[in-house]
Amino acid sequence: MCAVVLVVSTASAWGRLGHATVAKIAENHLTKKAKKQITEYMHGESIVKWASYADDYKPELLVDLGFEPSDAKRFITYPHTFEANEDCTPYRGIRKGDKYVKNCIYYIEKMAEDLKDVENLSDSVRVASIALIVHFVGDMHCPEHIRYPDDQTIGYYPVYFGKDKVRYHTLWDTPIIAARNPWGFSDTAALLDTYTKKQIAEVTAGSPYDWGYDSAKASRKVHDIKEGAKLDKRLYLNEYAPLAEEQIRKAGYRLAALFNEIFK
Repeated sequence: MCAVVLVVSTASAWGRLGHATVAKIAENHLTKKAKKQITEYMHGESIVKWASYADDYKPELLVDLGFEPSDAKRFITYPHTFEANEDCTPYRGIRKGDKYVKNCIYYIEKMAEDLKDVENLSDSVRVASIALIVHFVGDMHCPEHIRYPDDQTIGYYPVYFGKDKVRYHTLWDTPIIAARNPWGFSDTAALLDTYTKKQIAEVTAGSPYDWGYDSAKASRKVHDIKEGAKLDKRLYLNEYAPLAEEQIRKAGYRLAALFNEIFK
């Protein structure tokens, strides 16, 4: 499988439908050069196929990002999420004093920088880096993958969705998307890929940390729902499904912009 290893968390975002949709939207907006190079490095396979790689192999993935798993002080977990401060600004790096900061944006930027020297990377590192960027860009846009000072739970608590008792985080895996888009990823991508070139340029401006700020600010209201909340399905979907769709749309455009920059 992969020579590099990464200790990953049990959290997942968007589910297979959402991650595949992000990857498909991105694929639609890759430059010819970027798409050709990525296809070559992924041995002819679409990034859509690899979109849930980091979730599919949670127990097995041991991708070494420069940390010693045996050293508790340097033990890396939860690279699928990121932390933001009170004003929604993402923390940079992975250490804040003696505290480990969970930060997928750090790994997105690190792997993006590594890929700029792609010819000097091993085949397994190239594949893993591309696959993990695809996944983590999707993750950083999921509202329940953002940790705020007053809410580090990422929705790991029960709520009532109509008559059903569910884990709140689970709503932001697949249900929030599938409820209004009961189709496959290709159709969902076609329905969400609606931005003009000007709009795409606006949302892809800046760095992944700028995107993280935008994502944290837009997603803040999702965290107002607390444990035991009783949610009306229709009202909740009417209010929050558009946010989920917008986040997936932005993730797709930003993923394409990142790859186009890496492989320009």
